[in-house]
Amino acid sequence: MIIQLDSRENPIQHYHFIGICGVAMAQVAAWLKSVGKTVTGSDQGVYPPMSTFLESRGISILSPFTADHIVSADIVVVGNAISRGNPELEAALERRLTCISLPQLIQQEILKHKLPAVVSGTHGKTTTTAALAFMLQAGSRFGGSLVGGIPVGWDSGFQVSEGDWFAIEGDEYDTAFFDKRPKFLHYQPQLAIINNIEFDHADIYASYEEILKQFGYLVRIIPRNGCLILNADQPGLAKLADEAHCQVVTYGQSEASQVRGTDVQLTPDGMSFTLRFASGESRVCQTALWGDHQLANLLAASAAAEFAGVSPADIVSGMAAFKGVRRRLELKYCDGNSWVYDDFAHHPTAIRMTLETLKKRHPGVPLIAAFEPRSNTMVRKRLEQDLINALSLADMAALGPIHRSAKIPAEDRLSLEHILISLRDKDISAFQSDDAHELCARMLESAPSGAVYIVMSSGSFLGLVDYLVNCIENK
Repeated sequence: MIIQLDSRENPIQHYHFIGICGVAMAQVAAWLKSVGKTVTGSDQGVYPPMSTFLESRGISILSPFTADHIVSADIVVVGNAISRGNPELEAALERRLTCISLPQLIQQEILKHKLPAVVSGTHGKTTTTAALAFMLQAGSRFGGSLVGGIPVGWDSGFQVSEGDWFAIEGDEYDTAFFDKRPKFLHYQPQLAIINNIEFDHADIYASYEEILKQFGYLVRIIPRNGCLILNADQPGLAKLADEAHCQVVTYGQSEASQVRGTDVQLTPDGMSFTLRFASGESRVCQTALWGDHQLANLLAASAAAEFAGVSPADIVSGMAAFKGVRRRLELKYCDGNSWVYDDFAHHPTAIRMTLETLKKRHPGVPLIAAFEPRSNTMVRKRLEQDLINALSLADMAALGPIHRSAKIPAEDRLSLEHILISLRDKDISAFQSDDAHELCARMLESAPSGAVYIVMSSGSFLGLVDYLVNCIENK
């Protein structure tokens, strides 16, 4: 059931979103429209799935940015990628319109009425949040979700319902140009999951220690009757437990984990494993997901659902119903000889885990990996050697262009040439192109009898997935 906004509490009628095609921005905008608000939004360089999602909700994307777009707005929601100089932002400031961040909007309109379950960490947030939402639904405790992607079988990762628990992806990235705190500090968690912590977001954090400090702030705002859920298999997280004033539950595959996964078996349709709950009860689980990293995500979600009052039986049922999230190792094509996967992996650790999973799932089949350096961390040199090591798991690597490379100083910029030379020194075929057609042709030429193709990017990657699928279907 959709929760309606009380117009007496919220007289605002027209929201304008600057940068509306962000995953969370788009979904919250669509919800506001569904509860009767006037919603407009602008962006540029848009692509599916969020562009088509907004279109399906009757929201036109205004482009390019111009001051005229905000003329009738009551409130302006500013995306965290928007900076000073944007003509709409400048006009909003000059006209003294109320400008707020998306996390502020979410807290004010939704979370203050819910028990927030905040899912955080460098990797796995989206899948863990979505899995938790399915488990809360199965146990009739679902009050809504904000997932940074679209779960398979849903038309949106954002929902608001009448239950008490709200599963929300908590990003450590900054909130807005005027608020450099991590988004997750706005969400007032009743429980918080920390999957893992690695260096990322090189544009705002100088070191791992700076990032760890932000997670420490998150831990400190969990109330005494709340819960902190930590991955016991990740070194370095244990020290966060010392900062908690609430119950702490650990999960993983180690003996010390309170919530533990054992006896993991790969099946044609995913995995099966035995899940030991914090209560001590054990259940055999079936999941459509693959890989140790996905097992960790499911264990985290299970620990959170158990704390939220969902029974073990309903947790197992919700897990079985959950089929994953689009663009998270999403199979886009299969004909028995060739497989095309689309994945959001954009950090060396995520790339490595994705490639390891595919090698296990398709043993003996050539693995061809395409990667687009796009995030603010991956366009820089800092993790260059880690990226080389991760891509070394593939039989062939195809590199796309560095996103907005001209904005990165040459001495700090990722070296595609060095990556290619290093991979070839490891006897791995590797090439680079800025053209999707050339990338596609060379990937297909390398394995005429078929292969596993994985396209990894946090953006559109020149439409490479669609090109691959079309070329394979028509060859």
